[in-house]
Amino acid sequence: MERKVDYIEPMPGGSGNTQARLRTGLPERSTEIQYPIRYSRTQVHQPSAALLECNRILHEGSDKDVVYAYKMLRTQVLKKLRDNGWNSVGLIGARAQQGATLTAINLAMAIAMDPRHTALLVDLNLRNPAVHRYFGYEPALGVEDILLGSASVESVLFNPGVEGLLVLPARAPCLNSSELLSGPEMHRLILELKQRYASRIIVFDLPPVLEAEDSISFAEYYDAGLLVIADGITSRADIERTASLVGRKPMLGSVFNNAI
Repeated sequence: MERKVDYIEPMPGGSGNTQARLRTGLPERSTEIQYPIRYSRTQVHQPSAALLECNRILHEGSDKDVVYAYKMLRTQVLKKLRDNGWNSVGLIGARAQQGATLTAINLAMAIAMDPRHTALLVDLNLRNPAVHRYFGYEPALGVEDILLGSASVESVLFNPGVEGLLVLPARAPCLNSSELLSGPEMHRLILELKQRYASRIIVFDLPPVLEAEDSISFAEYYDAGLLVIADGITSRADIERTASLVGRKPMLGSVFNNAI
């Protein structure tokens, strides 16, 4: 079980002040969210608690310190998004196997726990899609099918048994991933995802910045980035190079996490 998730700011080369404060009391629930949420067209896939625990995904039996850490991360991320009128964040890692996908999943889970918001988790690591595996789900269709014009958003979405959370998975590795991420169909997809519900927060799981050009190709489509650093694994040189490639894209900060 992951034991360390520390939110720190700012990222080298990033912009903006990401100092976050806990809010005292919750505002009224958005009128756009009607609880309980019932999914009539979206496939519901309920993974077992044992699988979620094995894959270090938040669930009802998770270690309270881990839950607290992700809720603290959620609070700071939501405040920065709210202050800027944003509703999407891209999770960025320098290289593979450094915890970006796990952090994206658990951040989306934590956001869905907040009654003011629903969350949409989108797997855009089209070179090595992995989000669905954490839930033990095998999608018949993926986001790549939407981008190729052979599937609708509704036919790809699934709910992993968590109220307020939808997942848009990728199905299989794509050789032309950077072209798909920067093409006109992606522009139309992002408009649809971002404009449908004002209370929905979109979390994009993105490919490693230093291993493919995909994240840079997609940078115009998310509001701000969040860098995931594997404590003791990610080198300072990789952090600085990632910051340089991200450039002037707004950054919420960085997350130190144990990748193993």
